[in-house]
Amino acid sequence: MAGIVEIELDKTTGKVDIIDYVAVVDCGTPINPNLARIQTEGGVAQGIGMALFEDVLYDEYGRMMTNSFMQYKIPSRKDIGNIIIDFEESYEPTGPFGAKSIGEVVTNTPSPAIAHAVYNAVGVRVQDLPITPEKVFMGMYNK
Repeated sequence: MAGIVEIELDKTTGKVDIIDYVAVVDCGTPINPNLARIQTEGGVAQGIGMALFEDVLYDEYGRMMTNSFMQYKIPSRKDIGNIIIDFEESYEPTGPFGAKSIGEVVTNTPSPAIAHAVYNAVGVRVQDLPITPEKVFMGMYNK
């Protein structure tokens, strides 16, 4: 799996917006390409959420502060930009009809792709997730 992202970064706030995300996936032989594409899009959206929004916070007593979707942000369709999917086919001899798993692998690439895009845009390496506007802004400020 390979992921490439184009972002727009507001240097006054540190906010990162996804413009385009391109994913190339080797899932062996795609038995149903339409379902594989939808599965990939969902995993990429989940990975973008993990990279930019999702954070579990606790107060000083150990109580979870992000215990509803009012506090725990997940991406909406507006947040994930344009997702472009392509498949690099191969035959997996141990999989059914030459197929491989696709569900979990696609969630792993958005985070490093977005982190590197931020670095390319402003020279700031964000080392922990989520990549929040505050972390990007403070990285630019402390540079």
